[in-house]
Amino acid sequence: MHFNKVRFNEVIVFFRQFAVMLKAGIPISDCLNKLQRQKVSKSFKKILKSVYLDVNSGILLSDAFAKHPDVFPKFFTSMVSIGEASGALDEIMTSMADYYENDRKIKKKVSSAMVYPTLLICMIFFVMFFLCVFVLPQFESTITQLGGEVPKITLIIMSISKFVQKYILFIIFGLIIIIFGTASFFKTEKGRYIKDALKFSLPIISKIEKNLITARFSRAFVILLRSGMNIVDILENLRKMLGNSVFERKFHQAINEIKRGKRIAPSIEDTHLFPQMLIEMINVGENTGNMEEVLESTGSYFESQVESSIAKAVAIVEPVAIVFLGLIVALVVLAVLVPIMSMMNAI
Repeated sequence: MHFNKVRFNEVIVFFRQFAVMLKAGIPISDCLNKLQRQKVSKSFKKILKSVYLDVNSGILLSDAFAKHPDVFPKFFTSMVSIGEASGALDEIMTSMADYYENDRKIKKKVSSAMVYPTLLICMIFFVMFFLCVFVLPQFESTITQLGGEVPKITLIIMSISKFVQKYILFIIFGLIIIIFGTASFFKTEKGRYIKDALKFSLPIISKIEKNLITARFSRAFVILLRSGMNIVDILENLRKMLGNSVFERKFHQAINEIKRGKRIAPSIEDTHLFPQMLIEMINVGENTGNMEEVLESTGSYFESQVESSIAKAVAIVEPVAIVFLGLIVALVVLAVLVPIMSMMNAI
């Protein structure tokens, strides 16, 4: 989820404070007036003031929020609209606050878990660069002075070192272009689809992505069920809000199957997007008529599974990165020491 110029934490706090005020029976206009006067960033204060003025002029709260899609997600504005129509806006706002706080915690755990593996990978590239540019050139002159036959591995490493030294600016410039080019491509519709497809297919990442999508799907499904929305509309909303274009495209097929009278569980199973446990739990919910309770417990379970899958991913990546780093260093050391030792023995 992306909020331009407005920090995500500010929006979450606003959701919670608004929910508490509504629960206390404070009118919407007074809630907004108090909240927009609080100490928040200038950009968010400006948006809250705009919402407050719109509501005072007679515009519906959901329509006032919808004018700022970069700050208030479509799912949120849709739920506010349902709350206005049903007269349960305070309950909807509380559910939204819970949902987005939960969502933020999960994403924070994912980001935090990826810090160490990312640092290790960066360290590998730094070590390779340092060895090629600063260390190997020093040993090259020593080996040349000693004379004698130079092993193939040493020639290969030295060639790589010379190439890096000669074209270092081009390499750096090329890497910058690749990074920014890839980031720009992933913002396009086609690029976003490829990125989302990779999330579902890469060995380590796919487990995390499936658990994350399943947890968010279950939590959001419960909120929409409580709002009184029918199943097809619930699934249509879920299709657009989970932030994965592959999911959105495949889930559309499941919705069409459900519209034709097929049950939810087998329709969702055909997408191959979710773990089997979710399918089984939805099947239980359909059979017992207790979908809300079943999905709530399922959401909690898969939130814990997100943490577990992250921990397992880090446990795999960390030793692999360390071993790879050790192999690079060992290879360079051998390439330098082998010719020196052989030449010294020959003297």
